[in-house]
Amino acid sequence: MIRSPKLFAATIFFILFSTSILSSCSASGSVISAEKKENQPEYFNDKELQYADKIYDEHIKTVILHIKGSELDAPIIPLNGDEKIILRFDDLSEDIREMHYSFVHCTWDWKPSDLQLMDFQEGYNSDIIVNYDFSFNTVNNYTNYLLEFPNNRINLIRSGNYIVKVYANGNEEDLILTSRFMVVEPKSTINALVQPSNVVSDREYKQEVDIEVNLGNIRTMNPYRDIELVVMQNLRRDNMITGVKPNFIKNEQLTYNYQGELDFEGGYEFRFFDAKSIRYRSEEVEEIRLEDDGYHIYLAPDWGNAFKQYTFENDINGKFLVKNDDMIDPHLESDYVTVHFSFPVDAMLGNGELFVMGQLSNWQLQKTHRMTFNPDNLNYELALELKQGYYNYTYLYKYPKADYGSGERTDGNHSETENDYLILVYFKDQSYFSDRLIGVERANSLRQ
Repeated sequence: MIRSPKLFAATIFFILFSTSILSSCSASGSVISAEKKENQPEYFNDKELQYADKIYDEHIKTVILHIKGSELDAPIIPLNGDEKIILRFDDLSEDIREMHYSFVHCTWDWKPSDLQLMDFQEGYNSDIIVNYDFSFNTVNNYTNYLLEFPNNRINLIRSGNYIVKVYANGNEEDLILTSRFMVVEPKSTINALVQPSNVVSDREYKQEVDIEVNLGNIRTMNPYRDIELVVMQNLRRDNMITGVKPNFIKNEQLTYNYQGELDFEGGYEFRFFDAKSIRYRSEEVEEIRLEDDGYHIYLAPDWGNAFKQYTFENDINGKFLVKNDDMIDPHLESDYVTVHFSFPVDAMLGNGELFVMGQLSNWQLQKTHRMTFNPDNLNYELALELKQGYYNYTYLYKYPKADYGSGERTDGNHSETENDYLILVYFKDQSYFSDRLIGVERANSLRQ
C-alpha cells in the first residue's frame, strides 16, 4: 500500500483558483488520426497543453489510468456512482517533486468545453497528490505516484469527456502529464453487432460494426445535429471513426447500418512478451543482459504474418499489466528495462513508417515508438524503456499520406480476428451548454 510520507506532511496545502483554458486541441474528422498529432514526441519541451493522453516530462514513465479494481477496462465511470478511477505514474528524476492535479471538461471531440469550473466540479479547484512512495530493490530508482478520484476533495458533477492534468510544484505551466477519461450518464441503450464487412471485396479482411441506439427520454428535434457517435477498435486513437450519422430514424431509435462507413481493418491477434522476471528468459524473450545502464531484454525477431493463414491466439487486445514474478509489490519493486524489438524484412517496406503500437504507446503512432530500418541486416529496430510486466503490442505501417496505421504489410488483415470495440454516444445538449456522454457499449467480434 502506498504511504503518505512525512516529508510533505507539513507542507500540504490546497490552492483555490479557477482552471484556465490554455490552448485548443486539434480538430477531428471522420477518422481522427490521433488529433492530427500522432507523430509528436512523447513529451513536449515547450509544455504546450494538449487535450490528449500526453507526457510532457521526459522523466515520467508508465502512466496508467483505469477503473479501480479492473486494470484492463477503459477509464469510464458512471455519473454519481461509486466507481473510482486510478491514476499511477513513475517519476525517474532524482528530485522529489510536489505533484498537483486538476480537471478540464471537454467536448465530444476533445476540445475545451464552454463550462466554467463550478459547472462540472464540486470541492477544491485543484489538489496535491499525497500518495506516493519510492522504489526499492531496483537498479533504476523512481517515485511512484497514486491518485484515486473522484474523492472527498474533488467531485465531478457533469457527464462527458475529461482530462486529468498533473503539474509540478503548483505551477500549471510545469506540465507533467494529461490523461483522458469519461463520465457517463446512462440515458440511452446501445445494441451493437460486429461481423465481417458487407462490402464483398472486404469481407475477408474487415469487420463491420452495426449499431442501434435508443435515446430513451433524451429529446432532440435534430438527432443528425445533436447526436455524435464515436467507435473505437481496441482503444486505438489513430483509426477511430466519428462523424457517421444514422441512416434510419424511428421515434427514439437511431440505426447505423452502412456498407463501409463503420468498417475497420480486422488486423491480427496482438503479439506479446513477458518481462515479469529478469532472472529467466520467458517465451518470446531471446536474451537478458545487465549492462552499465541497467537490464536489456532482446525479444525474438518478429517475422511478419501478412502471408500466413490466420490462427487464433489469446491476447489482452494491446494492453499491458505491470507485474513482477520475483517481488511482492510490482509497482515499487519492478525495474525499468530496455526492450529491443526487431522486425526482419526481405526489403525496406517503402517510404512509409513502421510503428510499435498498443497501450505502451498510448494507443497512438508516436515518434518515440517509430522503428528505424537497418539496411545492413534488413531489419526494423526499436528500443523502448519499459517497466517490468506483461505486454501486448502490434506493428502498424503508416503509408506516407495515410492518417492511420495499417497491419496490411506486417501481419495482414482478417475478419476472424478477435477485437474489442467501444461505442460512445454523445448528446450536444444546448440547455446544458455541453456534450453529455449518454451511452457506452462494449462489443467484441467473437463474443456477441
